Amino acid sequence: MSVTAKRSLVPSFVFLTGVLMKSGNVYEGTVGGKVEIRCPYLDDYKYTPKYFCRDPCKYAHVLIKSAKTDQVISGGRYSLIDIVSGRIFTVTIKHLRLTDSGVYYCGIDKWFSDILNKVHLSVHPGNFVFIIICDSLFFFSVSLSDKSSSYEQFSPTSPTVQSKGSTPLDKNSGSSYFCIFYACILR
Repeated sequence: MSVTAKRSLVPSFVFLTGVLMKSGNVYEGTVGGKVEIRCPYLDDYKYTPKYFCRDPCKYAHVLIKSAKTDQVISGGRYSLIDIVSGRIFTVTIKHLRLTDSGVYYCGIDKWFSDILNKVHLSVHPGNFVFIIICDSLFFFSVSLSDKSSSYEQFSPTSPTVQSKGSTPLDKNSGSSYFCIFYACILR
């Protein structure tokens, strides 16, 4: 009695879907400002689509994705340009908010295993500076008893009277004192 063993070959495929992550950079910005995030890549990925996403970087978290090389793609507060000759794509986020602080990824859309570079963004409140510029023309006050007017000139640096005098009453005289207020955010 002979025993024969048959070995059958069943083809099997193993698909590994995953992500290769590299440590990234730290970027800082201020509220209302903009930040440019630079994402370098290897020569092998010059014509591979690129994207920028927020952690945890699932499909729904993609903020912007490249369509063509060497052209700016814009979507809301985000823009992306892939400069093939420099092997870098740059993402710009404008009108920064405090809630923009967090972890992001520069992504290269490879089949079955995207390459992600981790980026930290920290947004700080801006420093507000108030600037007040005041100037004056002549202030006229009318005295009805002697049909004349008197004027007082104020200095922008001091609200005290700098000069006094009298002049004949003019129908068009009035007061002109103005201030311009500026509110600035220092970045």
